[in-house]
Amino acid sequence: MAAYTTEKSKKAFDRALGLVAGGVSSKSRSTFEGYHPYPLFIERAEGSRLYDLDGNEYIDYLVALGATILGNANPEILDFVSGEMRKGSFYALPFELQLEVAEKLIRHVPSFERVSFVNSGTEANQMNIRLARAFTGKNLLLKFEGCYHGWLDNTCFSLSGVSAERLGTPNKPNKIPATGGMAAHAGDDLLTLPWNNVELLEQTIQERKDEIAAVITEPYMCNSGCIPPNDGYLEAMRELTTKNNIVLIFDEVITGFRAGLNCAQGKFGVIPDLTTVGKALGGGFPIAVYGGRKEIMDLIAEDKVLRAGTLNANRMVIAAAYATLGILERNGGQVYDHLYRLGGKLMAGIRDIIDTLGVEAIVQGLGPMFQIYFTKLKKVENSRDSAQSRFKVHHDFIWRLIGRGVFPRPSQMGEFYVTAAHTDKDVEITLGVIEEVLREMRDQNALGGEA
Repeated sequence: MAAYTTEKSKKAFDRALGLVAGGVSSKSRSTFEGYHPYPLFIERAEGSRLYDLDGNEYIDYLVALGATILGNANPEILDFVSGEMRKGSFYALPFELQLEVAEKLIRHVPSFERVSFVNSGTEANQMNIRLARAFTGKNLLLKFEGCYHGWLDNTCFSLSGVSAERLGTPNKPNKIPATGGMAAHAGDDLLTLPWNNVELLEQTIQERKDEIAAVITEPYMCNSGCIPPNDGYLEAMRELTTKNNIVLIFDEVITGFRAGLNCAQGKFGVIPDLTTVGKALGGGFPIAVYGGRKEIMDLIAEDKVLRAGTLNANRMVIAAAYATLGILERNGGQVYDHLYRLGGKLMAGIRDIIDTLGVEAIVQGLGPMFQIYFTKLKKVENSRDSAQSRFKVHHDFIWRLIGRGVFPRPSQMGEFYVTAAHTDKDVEITLGVIEEVLREMRDQNALGGEA
């Protein structure tokens, strides 16, 4: 890991292996997701920085997988949450601040006419799927390869990183279960398709329209790196679902309030029937929201669809969402100018370095989030394209960055994230480190090899 030593993290991980299954509490921070030979243990975080047990300082582009959009330990959020928690952290009863957060959500997210609060994106997506089935009276769910909608059995198929050989052909895709222990018939009510293929989507919907209750998608795919929708793709999806009595669900757990104050649906001008938001909404606290059209959400109000969750809408997370939204909407959402400017500057700088050094790689993203692919392709359009990238090279590249104080997510399934706390100086330092690392890898012939 180059300049940094991380012996205290190694010792902590060795200890953790005897206490916590796998040493961590989520696969996303495990050795299987790029944290090899061990994850770094963080002592504290502030602004655009992370500090590990050994005292090493990192510019943070992991950003809690996109959650801390306003920077680590944002004092305005923490102060507001602290004040609200003194009123009691949880009652299992409603309180007025929930309504103020709901009003903000409905004002900013085009699809939201009614909303409901939970604690994770997985839960929120499950509620949207349940609502879609109850509303349409149909059963099938259609999802796309490489999209992740939570870890429960009914959506946990054909995630990022699966090779095209295992997935089958685009016209006859296989559903690949992501884990052992899934119910034997978990995929019976699921269809999977490659993303960004309008013709195949139209053909599938025409053939199965009387069975498909919902199409669920990320409007900008963020679980296979960063993959934009092709021109007209989301519009076609919206038209096809509307014509065929199919509920369109946008999973904006990542893009929600990161792509913009009106989320990705506002940026692209395509409005789904139901939406899930999370991560950035809480500014570092665990909250998610689902909602959409009144006539669909009324199934909950009429007790036709069960909604439950003891800790839903607890005061701590509602306070965090209120404070976060207040900052994001300030001065007409001015923070997004900062996010897009810095992200754009970083992407442009990386592209210049790639071109100058003759590195076979591309950069894709919106600005507030992007990814580097070591690939021969000029554009990555779906997870099958992403799987052609040189993952071992990417892993080597990221850990050389981390060893020099720049911390993105090691897995190519994720993104580089920019926050409101990042500065032009951070970008300049990062570009200098990236140039140093890529030059070193080129000189060591470490940029080719196996995927």
